[in-house]
Amino acid sequence: MRATILVVWVSAVLVNSAGVGQAQDSQSAAEIVASGIEISPADCGGGGAAWRDWVVIPATTASSGSAIEHTRATSTEAAEALALCRSAALKNGDLSLRFKAISGASRQSGGLALRIATPKDYYLVKVDALRNSASLLLVSNGLEEEIVGVDADVAADVWHTLAVRAQDDRFTVYLDGVWIFTGYDKTFAHAGRIALWAEPGSITRFDHITIGPTPKPLSWR
Repeated sequence: MRATILVVWVSAVLVNSAGVGQAQDSQSAAEIVASGIEISPADCGGGGAAWRDWVVIPATTASSGSAIEHTRATSTEAAEALALCRSAALKNGDLSLRFKAISGASRQSGGLALRIATPKDYYLVKVDALRNSASLLLVSNGLEEEIVGVDADVAADVWHTLAVRAQDDRFTVYLDGVWIFTGYDKTFAHAGRIALWAEPGSITRFDHITIGPTPKPLSWR
């Protein structure tokens, strides 16, 4: 009888712990999205050649009624993968955006670049609807190196919310309010601009882009 009671009690603790963790994840993700300053889609793109592949379009399902779209549906030509946003340089902080990959394109991915040193040197949080995956990449001299990658439930033609908390060498990533991974890397320890990212060959829309400082821990206050 005692053994049975013990098993039930341990199971209950595990279930309750999982519930608490999920609630904390949802709270952190919601805090990142709600506390940031919104950047207009028109303030991302960088001008010049980048506008060949990025355009602001009306979008009734976007939160502001418009979205910025990566329009290069073929990967046979060089494309501008980054749409730099006009914002302050940031090292540690909270970032979020909504994105939607359009089905039918040869690629269906989107993401967020941060701590950009040059157009070929930055961190990239990438989400891929074709492969149902999410990853943190180090892009150095244009070459990608995966820091961490996980399976993720990503559907095309659906708006998803991506949230990132950058703290020194730690990058915590949430998708649709759920924690999906934490990655660590010390290569780029400087502040840098942020940018929207879309893989050449994809048609991806972005909306409700936010940026803000990471809240101080309660022990600091």
